[in-house]
Amino acid sequence: MSSIAEEIAGLKVASATQTAASQALSQEVAGKMAAIDKRTNDSIAKVESTYDQKAAGLTIIATDGYKKAIEHNSGGRNTVVYDAQGNPNIMCVIPRFNIEDLGLVDLNLGTGVHPAFQTNGVPRGEILIGKYLASAAANGSAVIGGVQPRTSVNYDVAKELCTRKGANWHMMSVHEWAAIALWSLANGTVPRGNTNYGRSHEKKWETARRSDNGAPGDVSGTGRTDTGKGPSTWNHDHTNFGVCDLVGNVWEWLDQFKLDDGQIITTLDNNPAVAEANWHKHAAYFDSPTDNQTGTGSAGAPILSNAVTKRNGPINDDSYDYPYLTASHFAAITKAVGYVPNELLRKLLIESATTATVGGYINARNYGDRFPIRGGDWSSGSDAGLGAIYLGNPRSAAVSSVGFRPAFFV
Repeated sequence: MSSIAEEIAGLKVASATQTAASQALSQEVAGKMAAIDKRTNDSIAKVESTYDQKAAGLTIIATDGYKKAIEHNSGGRNTVVYDAQGNPNIMCVIPRFNIEDLGLVDLNLGTGVHPAFQTNGVPRGEILIGKYLASAAANGSAVIGGVQPRTSVNYDVAKELCTRKGANWHMMSVHEWAAIALWSLANGTVPRGNTNYGRSHEKKWETARRSDNGAPGDVSGTGRTDTGKGPSTWNHDHTNFGVCDLVGNVWEWLDQFKLDDGQIITTLDNNPAVAEANWHKHAAYFDSPTDNQTGTGSAGAPILSNAVTKRNGPINDDSYDYPYLTASHFAAITKAVGYVPNELLRKLLIESATTATVGGYINARNYGDRFPIRGGDWSSGSDAGLGAIYLGNPRSAAVSSVGFRPAFFV
């Protein structure tokens, strides 16, 4: 019996020994497999990292090459800025200038650097303005040519689409618009544009492709044209490298300017960081020749005044279905007795010392908050122009004939 017990015990010891050996072998195999997996994963990660680095490098080379090509072909007058969404934006470089150097003595603009090139009193060497109107793009908007402009967005949405593009982006300001307009006037290159359903109302042979492919001048359909497709005379400098479509095609929202119950409110220089509540309230108002708070149609030519004595609509109504003030030329506005001329407003092409300046009608409602659009659209005809201002829309208006243009601080 003892020999059997001893034999059984021996078998147990042998089994335990074999189990331990098996476990050791399994652990050894598992260790080797883990080491193989680690080396494999390390190799894959290294390959992926190398690929990502090379791909990123190729992307940088491609985008940098595109930018350099644009700058080279334009002699540095155009450049490309990529926004936070990765969209390319073709921009016009507008160098700083002194007002007195424009030679526009009759406009009584004063001297010094135009406020478009100052931010909180600090001068800038240049500003970048979208060469084209903003168009739809991935997660936002982009400034590219040959496409339809982005429209039917209200003031706040247009402004957000610009600031969404990243640091130093903003919606074109009233200061920037006026600086370009004055430069064009001084250089004899005041642009025409799509002001007559796909063509210029002045030079009818100047055309561009309509969004509906309609015939130039056909008043049926939508006469909006692709961005930048018009002749060079539709650009601010009459060259292929100028800012396109400022006159006609679609109106453009502008920032840093509004009316509040007829009072003109702006920033003092080109500073989009100033909160709207802190914009400067000028002692300047658009007054109405007659009270017309319940009727329809035009309330007559506006009067620049130091107060509003008559309104052309109900003060608490923020719609745009009521009458407006209209004049044949923004610079032909009558000034009330006692009105003190405002040099900054002349620099911003809101007031003028003479009618011999850029063209365009002014329309306004002197009740509620009103935000500016400038330039005119495809149906404006002679109402359009660099001086054209429409101050009838509340901030909530979203219209198919109104777009916007991003700008950038270097």
